[in-house]
Order: sequence, then C-alpha cells, then structure tokens
Amino acid sequence: MQKSILFLLFIFMSATYAEFALEKVEVTISDIQTDGSVSVHESIKFIIYGDYATSIYDSGLTTDQLSFWSSNIGLSDLKLHINPSVVDIQDLRVRPQPRTQCNSIQKTCHGEIILDYMAYPSEANTTTGVFLIESYKPRTIRYTINPNALSFTTISDGNLILYENIYLNIELPDGSTVLDANPQPTSTAESTLSWTNIVLVKFSLIFDVEESIDQEVSEFFASRINSIASTLQSPQGIALMVLAVIFIASYAYIIMSKRRDDS
Repeated sequence: MQKSILFLLFIFMSATYAEFALEKVEVTISDIQTDGSVSVHESIKFIIYGDYATSIYDSGLTTDQLSFWSSNIGLSDLKLHINPSVVDIQDLRVRPQPRTQCNSIQKTCHGEIILDYMAYPSEANTTTGVFLIESYKPRTIRYTINPNALSFTTISDGNLILYENIYLNIELPDGSTVLDANPQPTSTAESTLSWTNIVLVKFSLIFDVEESIDQEVSEFFASRINSIASTLQSPQGIALMVLAVIFIASYAYIIMSKRRDDS
C-alpha cells in the first residue's frame, strides 16, 4: 500500500513538475556608436522536459514580458546579460520561438528566447555604458570595455566566468585597432571577438577607431546644418526669417521702383 502511494506521488510530481535545462546562451554586442551606445542580441536556448513544461512554454509564446519567462522557466540565465543598473536599456523586444527538435518518446523539445535591445550610457553618469568613450586626439576615438556593465556569473574573486555553453561576442566597428584584449578571445572571426569557457580575469578590451577626413568633413557640415535647422525652428529663428523676408522684399521693391523711374 505504501509503495503504491509513493508510486502515485511520483507520477503526480512527474506530471506537474516543469523542468528546463539550459543549453546555450549567446550574447552579441554590435553597432558600437561614438556616444557609447550599443545594440545587443541575446539568444537563450534550453531543453524542455515533459508535457507540463511544454504546456507552460506554449502558453507564453504570445507573451513579450521577460518577467513571465524568468519566473516560469526558472533558469538563472534567462535575464538581461547587460546590467540595467549600469546602462540605460531601451527598445527591449522579447521574442519566444516555437518549439523545435521535439521527441515524442523522450517527451523533450528545444525552446529559445531571443532578446534584442539598445544599451545607452546613463545621462546622469558619464562612467556608465558598455563602453567608456575618450576622444584623446583629433579624429580618433578610444573605446574601453566597462566590465561592470556585463551581467554574467560572478565568482568569489569578483571576476566573471563564462561556462562552456555561454558565449560573449563583440563586433568591432570598421577600422578598429585593438590595443588590449585580456584575456585573449577564445576565437576571432573577421571583426568579431568571442569568449567562452573562460574566466574573464581583469577583463579588458580597448580599441581605437580613426575617422577618415571625408567622414570628419561630412560630420562637420551635418552638425552645422542641424544647428541652423534648430535655430530656424526657435522663436529667434522665426524672427530672423521674417526680417530676411522683409529685407528681400524691400530690396526687390527698391530695384523695381528704380527701373520704373529710369524708364
């Protein structure tokens, strides 16, 4: 009798317990701008075990709230891997993907949550942002990684650790010159540096980007045009436009009157 009760209890717990196992996390930082803002793409993949876990996953496919997935999936890495207390997160999109690679015998499937967002430095604190920016000489900008902006697992000595299924990818801007990368990337593909299965001891990434003369000239004129446009839209600008119209109209009237007198 006792064995039967234990067996039924086991069956009940198997039917109601939702189990998810982390498979892979890939965080890609790209589109690094001169104001320190970056674009972030996160792919969080996991294995879904059992019918109950499958029903929970399917029930959230139309949900774009990260809090729903964090509380119901229960994986510590189902989160933003850029620290919201250090950067300004904007335009967050949470996109759960349909189940794939389902096995009806083992009752397993693969799930994925994709996170896309922009990360900006805080306007109130210039030491925030994924990268710290320094214009230390003409036409050259230096970018320095801010480890405090990263939200991966932290070990006892304060360093970050990337397990073998955790990937950090950083896509450098065109024309970048890497001055320091510590630890060295575990892989490099064109302009993308990647780290995985490593402890980021005193993590450092510093690179320079030198603007071309053509880009500097175009940015100069663009800034002047924007300045003129903003001035014209102000009350002072409107007054100047009115004065200019009056001046042109007066000049045209004088010229026409002089021509009539001469004739």
